[in-house]
Amino acid sequence: MAAGEPRDGGGYYFRFLPHRTFSSLSAREITSRLRQWSMLGRIQAQAFSFDQTFQPYQKDDFVMAFFKDPNVIPNLQLLSDSSGQWTTLGLCWCVLPFT
Repeated sequence: MAAGEPRDGGGYYFRFLPHRTFSSLSAREITSRLRQWSMLGRIQAQAFSFDQTFQPYQKDDFVMAFFKDPNVIPNLQLLSDSSGQWTTLGLCWCVLPFT
């Protein structure tokens, strides 16, 4: 299946929104507080859209679909504990415990 094509079987389709900005993370007061707590450069926000109405009772299916989606895996950035470098989910995929 090519990226951007809808899924068969009713699964969620996620789309990465790379140009979406979050002005709240760049506001002077916020950056000052992030710097104070040594978090500046260690936190970022990314946006993804999805194609179906979210139903709270399907939250587990939604989360699992998100982390397995072929449009999320190469784009979702995570900060590596070991190296302190930003990496993508595809390079450090692990099984997340959900209860």
